[in-house]
Amino acid sequence: MKELIVRGPGRLVWEEAPAPGLGSGTSALVRPIASASCDLDRRLIAGITPFKPPFALGHECVAEVLEVGEEVTTLTRGDLVSVPWKIACGQCAQCLAGRATACTTVPRHAAYGVPAGGHWGGLFSEVVHVPFADAMLVKLPPGLNPLAVASASDNLTDAWVAASRPIATRDKARVLVVGGTESLGVLAVQMAVAAGAASVDYLDDNVYRRDLALRSGANVELDPVLDEHYDVVVSATRDHRALHRGLLALAPGGHCSCIGIIFDDPKIPLFEMYLRDVTLSVGACNVRPHIPKVFDLVRGGHCDPLLVSPTVVTCEEATEALVQPLAKCIVVRDRIT
Repeated sequence: MKELIVRGPGRLVWEEAPAPGLGSGTSALVRPIASASCDLDRRLIAGITPFKPPFALGHECVAEVLEVGEEVTTLTRGDLVSVPWKIACGQCAQCLAGRATACTTVPRHAAYGVPAGGHWGGLFSEVVHVPFADAMLVKLPPGLNPLAVASASDNLTDAWVAASRPIATRDKARVLVVGGTESLGVLAVQMAVAAGAASVDYLDDNVYRRDLALRSGANVELDPVLDEHYDVVVSATRDHRALHRGLLALAPGGHCSCIGIIFDDPKIPLFEMYLRDVTLSVGACNVRPHIPKVFDLVRGGHCDPLLVSPTVVTCEEATEALVQPLAKCIVVRDRIT
C-alpha cells in the first residue's frame, strides 16, 4: 500500500509501505476515501514545527471499514466512518473521564499524522490501522456527504466545541472570532452562528478568509477598539498580537477558547484578565464524543464545511495541492467495498 510521507521541508512523496494487519481483536482496518488537510498540515509539510520528518501525513478523514477484529461489536465491513485524529482506548481512567487526548494506554500524544507519540500512520494512506475501533470510529448516518464531514476528525469538531461550550452558558452571547488559520476561524464563525450567538464578529486582515467569514454570517467591519466588548472569543490564530488583542476584547466574565496551535510562548495580559474575571481555555479537543452532533449540524444545513474546502483532488494531485496556500484541500479515492 502507499503512504503520503513528509520527507523534508516542502517535500511530499507517495511511498510503498507494508500493509498493516489487524493486530488485535479490538482493531479495524480502514481505507480513507475523503482525507482533508488540517490547518496544521502545511506547517508540518514546511518543516516549521517541532515534528521532524520522515512521517506519514494526515489526521482528518472519512474512511470505509475493510476489516474488523473479533471483539469489535459496532462496525462491519463497508461502513463509512469518521476517524478521530487521536489514538485512544476508551477504557483507561483518562478516557473514561472524557480526556481521551491524555489516554494512558498508548504513548503520550499518540495520534495520526504527527510523530509525537510514535508513528501511527497518516490518514492520507491507502490503509490505516485503528487499534480501538469501537472506542474511536464514528459511523456516518446514511446519505451524509463524506466530503462535507472529512474534517469532523479534527478541525470541524474543534470549532464546534470551542464556540458552543462558552456560548451555551451565556445569554445573547456577543462573539469575536480571531482568524488567521486556513479554516478554523471561518468554521468557528459557522459554529458560533449554529450555537445561537447573538452576534459574531470576525477579526482578520486576510481578504480571502474575511470573505468566507462574511458568507458564513459574521460581521467583518470592526471598530478600531474592541476592548471589553465580547462575551466569547474564539482565537483561531498563531499570531501573538492577534491573540493578545482577542484576550483584551473579553467583556467581564467572558471566555476565550484558544484553538490556534502556538508552539512558542505568547505574551498573556494576565492582570487585565484578572480584573475582568475572565477565563482562557487551551487544549487539544477530544473530538470523538462531539462528532455525532457535528454530523447533525452538517446534515441539517446549519454549517457548510465545504465553503473552506474548495479544492478536491485525486491522490495523484495531492502532493502539489497540499502545499498550496489558503484553501483547505480534500483528497479522494474510490471505495472498494
